[in-house]
Amino acid sequence: MAPGAEWYMTGKLAKFLALSGPAKWVFLSAVMLLPLFWLGLHVFGFARFQAWLERAPLGEQKSLPVAAMSDLGTLVNSAAHYAPGPVTCLTRSLLLRWLLRRRGTASELRIGVQLVQGKLDAHAWVEYEGIPINDAQDVAQRFAAFSEPLSPQAFSSS
Repeated sequence: MAPGAEWYMTGKLAKFLALSGPAKWVFLSAVMLLPLFWLGLHVFGFARFQAWLERAPLGEQKSLPVAAMSDLGTLVNSAAHYAPGPVTCLTRSLLLRWLLRRRGTASELRIGVQLVQGKLDAHAWVEYEGIPINDAQDVAQRFAAFSEPLSPQAFSSS
């Protein structure tokens, strides 16, 4: 880029260009994968789609440091603003878990509820050893999380 040319770039473009090569790849991949994850949830349902994602082998790398996990969560959350179609916290969290799993890091999907003006509001996030990865650190205090991480079997019909 020519010297002084950065003044005309938008803040968003400048932030994207400032990302490392691997971070750009994760961001662009997330933009493309989020609609597919949303579609997978709606076509197969939560239980089947999550079970399919969990069958993927754990990556062979050592577990990522928490800071790297949070960076990955931030990239997925940022990509959600640019992904075509609807993106929910559940879609983002499932994609993040899958990305972490591919990088050798096991994590937990957490789902919680809160009562807001008489209406039940649900929210999903990812935790690693009790630490929220793609949400604020107080998310578990704001939402009454299910006591155990939800397994796909919890939603299967008997």
